[in-house]
Amino acid sequence: MKNILFIALVFISELISAQENKFADNIDFNGYVQIRGISNFDDYTSFSVRRLKLWLKSKPGFSKHWSYKIQTTFSSFLQEKFFLQDVKIGYKTGLFSFDIGQFVPQYSLQRFQPDYKIAPIERAKVINALIPDGTLGVRDIGLQADFKTKNKLFETHLGIFNGYGIKEYRFNNKGYMITHKSAFNIPVNNNKIKLGYSLQYRYAENLQLRFILPDTVLFTGNDFRYNLFAMYRSKLFEIQAEYLTANFDGQKADGYYILSAINLKKNQIVLSYETFHDLIKETTDKPFYRIGYNYLIKEHKIELSFDNYFQLNDNKIEKYFASIQLQLFLK
Repeated sequence: MKNILFIALVFISELISAQENKFADNIDFNGYVQIRGISNFDDYTSFSVRRLKLWLKSKPGFSKHWSYKIQTTFSSFLQEKFFLQDVKIGYKTGLFSFDIGQFVPQYSLQRFQPDYKIAPIERAKVINALIPDGTLGVRDIGLQADFKTKNKLFETHLGIFNGYGIKEYRFNNKGYMITHKSAFNIPVNNNKIKLGYSLQYRYAENLQLRFILPDTVLFTGNDFRYNLFAMYRSKLFEIQAEYLTANFDGQKADGYYILSAINLKKNQIVLSYETFHDLIKETTDKPFYRIGYNYLIKEHKIELSFDNYFQLNDNKIEKYFASIQLQLFLK
């Protein structure tokens, strides 16, 4: 805990000192906070700091080839503890770049849309569960190679990682994980179409895959996953969908979501449908629906969100939760 607090203090001290030296233009320090209230209007009401996220990273002027990023977050969901997320060094040469350190492996569309920008106040359940390290801290430690064409029409990524996330460190690790993602970015007039896929293979060793397998199960074996995604975005309307599946030595978990948003100046209306089929007998796999509204007071720097999230059973609403959230950037 002291180490994480120290990192946060370093962020602040770097910001202050940067104002007094010639490197100020090459350092980006920023962050944001999301304060949320949620209720089912029955037996549950709660307020929380959904996120307080801080980052320190280099700007393009820092170096022709090298870059870095350090990011930490605080959340009431983490029992009031700071959590070190990204410690990444990057190297770029021509159309290729390389990332080394602790970061999110390239996989999925929505996972790489920043949580302060996405239309819903939470990512789909299937994304949180079935991305490579979704239930293991989201990030992993390893190396990733990236390629992007000059016109950004095509991009591809290939990475190799420890394969057990970042909630623990194993000195005698026997597993590993390989990830791959490719996408096409197709401009159509002033609109954008994105199509792509992701792949993952992991030799898992004693992994607890929460929300996928029962908590009492530690999985050892072959973990193969793939993901397909598509997005269309215009100034007034956007829609995207993803399908994810994971195969654990013959046991299959999968799911998908469809998300749309209508943008009317500072107003954004959000509609989504999502389903996730896990390997836990006690859970129900009925789909969830979302109806939301965002008011962009100052774009995403000051944003107020209202959200309704629920299931339907025989035309009756079940597991209903209403949320209100205020998002504020530090600068």
